[in-house]
Amino acid sequence: MEEEITLKPFRRVLSGYEVLSKTALTIQDCSELADKYKQFGVDGYRIGDYSGPSYLNRYLECSIKSAPMLVYKRNIFIPMVFRGAKESQRLFTEPSRMPGFFVLLDWLIENRPEKAIINYRAPDEFHSEKMYVDSAYVAFRLSEILDVGGFPISRFENLEEFIVWNRIYHLIENGQIGRHSRIFDEDNPINVSELKMILQVVQLKYPETTFFI
Repeated sequence: MEEEITLKPFRRVLSGYEVLSKTALTIQDCSELADKYKQFGVDGYRIGDYSGPSYLNRYLECSIKSAPMLVYKRNIFIPMVFRGAKESQRLFTEPSRMPGFFVLLDWLIENRPEKAIINYRAPDEFHSEKMYVDSAYVAFRLSEILDVGGFPISRFENLEEFIVWNRIYHLIENGQIGRHSRIFDEDNPINVSELKMILQVVQLKYPETTFFI
């Protein structure tokens, strides 16, 4: 039986002159996860420093020293440093959660990299820069999908049911403003792609989920 992975206090986050208390995995836990999630593109693990505004510190600039990280698809680093919130610990206590994390991360990098990558700058063919994932944001967005939308979405049988529900809960938005705007636009390819990704994530927890789009 696998030993449960738990987040530990982490006090190497500096915002200005203030040391912030967050939570993180141990490097030993990262080693275990690197082996466990090779199939999803994890190449290894390391300890490293990074900085920038992120969801970890409410998008205020901060620097993180000696952070445990997963190495993902060669040049993407996923810091295993999180807010002290329930959705962070659920990543390691619910078996479907980390696979969902990688599905969501891939979609964000492809479609909204500025949300997933700290200080995102599009790489060019000559400079494939290292990218650091805003892990706290991805964990939060995953919680929105699974903890807010997961169960009801798993029961929907058609797109119209989702559209009605989404008008209330705004899990997907297309950026339009106005009383008569469509919050989810089935003619918007990004909206459609996001919904397909959400269904894939939800099915990991609720296998009976219908792919209605």
